[in-house]
Amino acid sequence: MLFGGVHNFTREGINLREDIDACIVGDPSCAKSQSLKYTSGIVPRSVYTSGKSSSAAGLTATVAKEPETGEFCIEACALMLADSGICCIDEFDKMDI
Repeated sequence: MLFGGVHNFTREGINLREDIDACIVGDPSCAKSQSLKYTSGIVPRSVYTSGKSSSAAGLTATVAKEPETGEFCIEACALMLADSGICCIDEFDKMDI
């Protein structure tokens, strides 16, 4: 989206990921959260989540009960919704394991 790696294939035809993972680390009050919120606002396929309101398991999927039928279903969460986009996770250290 904003920047990316080179798309590669091996001799066997296996597709290698061209994604770049970035970790922003800094002192308090350095506008890290504002940078993540701004990035998630300008990129079309992006999700912003905070470690305060998420768990490690909750980043991938969650089980929810349908109010109409009463059946349980699996719902996609931040990492699945941001596939081929950007997932901004703020305050990773405050996340429940």
